[in-house]
Amino acid sequence: MIFRKYQFADWATAKQAIQVEVTTPEGTELIWNQELVSCVVEIGHLCTQWGTDGVCEVTDPLYAVDIVWQDTALAAYDASIVWPNPVGVNSFGYTLDTEYAQAFCVANPEYCQPPFEI
Repeated sequence: MIFRKYQFADWATAKQAIQVEVTTPEGTELIWNQELVSCVVEIGHLCTQWGTDGVCEVTDPLYAVDIVWQDTALAAYDASIVWPNPVGVNSFGYTLDTEYAQAFCVANPEYCQPPFEI
């Protein structure tokens, strides 16, 4: 599995590539395609400017999403990948956070700070 972070101008359209339609007793619904993704976290529009009262004043127009891919990421998503600095082992656990940090180092060798081994 691999863990990547993305920002999309049109997430509603982009997510269709990783969804499948299933039929349940209640009708049809869209779910994440488990052959492609293990987990999708729709973070939303991140705050880019906070007010002095702690309330967000400006949000990023792009929609942030974290995806844990089963094997490989869709090439169609490559243009939307973002590389925020790794922040340690706290989101998806040691294995995926370490995988992200290593990929970050490959993509950003000038800013690379490999994670400490436990």
